[in-house]
Amino acid sequence: MKSFKKIMIPVTASAVLLGACGNHATDSKEDVLISSKAGDVKVEDVMKKIGNDQIANSSFEILLGKLLEKKYSDKVDTKDIDQQIKDEQKQYGGKDQFESALKQQGMSLNDYKEQKKLQAYQKQLLMDKVKVSDKELKDDTKKASHILIKVKSDDKDKEGLSDKEAKKKAEEIHKEVEKNPDKFGEIAKKESMDKASAKKDGSLGYVIKGQMVKPFDKELFKLKDSQISDVVKTDYGYHIIKADKPTDFSSERSKLKSQIIQNKVQKDPQILVDAYKDLLKEYKVDFKDRDIKKAVDDSILNADKLKQQSQGGAEGSFSSESSGEGISTP
Repeated sequence: MKSFKKIMIPVTASAVLLGACGNHATDSKEDVLISSKAGDVKVEDVMKKIGNDQIANSSFEILLGKLLEKKYSDKVDTKDIDQQIKDEQKQYGGKDQFESALKQQGMSLNDYKEQKKLQAYQKQLLMDKVKVSDKELKDDTKKASHILIKVKSDDKDKEGLSDKEAKKKAEEIHKEVEKNPDKFGEIAKKESMDKASAKKDGSLGYVIKGQMVKPFDKELFKLKDSQISDVVKTDYGYHIIKADKPTDFSSERSKLKSQIIQNKVQKDPQILVDAYKDLLKEYKVDFKDRDIKKAVDDSILNADKLKQQSQGGAEGSFSSESSGEGISTP
């Protein structure tokens, strides 16, 4: 089942603090939120309780949403977002199940729509900032299919085979494919242990260079259109890879460009940091609280920190169509 990726951290007290901090930089923490005969609750008290980093993240994301909406609202079609959500609801078996899944993650349907809008705005920001040439687009994308014979990850793995058995079976299937290359899809549907792609005749859709595990990636980008590889070993098992003809390249062009940009940003988060800084400068953003500004500079506008966070994910996969389209903030 598809999972929801949160783009924005839930906001509570930070919105109040932003309002309280909006008048002056030096004594904003002395502003009283609640007064009583037993003592006052000041902005500073709440900030200490929540923590500067959490407040900075929430505050920056509220700000980012406002800036991006101001800049790109006329370039994002909300009707497209509504249709995307309707399609996702169908995948979940209906609106009620969809909203129930959202609720488990602390989101309403409206929250989710707002996050989808922010995702689209962020995508537009990076499309403006990162240039991808036609040559780069063609050189760094391949439409691919594969047949996978899994190798057991451990003794409890009931799906995979031993290394020796998997290799033997992959070689036998490869001989069958060589005799009947036009039946690659049929053979993939019958034999591949990658169930998700097997349902689609082995199709992985379009793959971006560097997206897959290295042996798979290296072999795929050596193939010409319609060419089939030898048996390729990866940590997942043994693959037979086919470079499919990119007949729908024109219609997929925008999505592929966006994915290449995401790869660039993951490799060099300074691209995202510079885009944010330009946006802050364009709209003359003035941080009224020095501690919040320092926390934003140290965590969000810090390429090294962003790179450390992005390295938490796995290196490479063979599921090209599962990647998200948005760049999420910390």
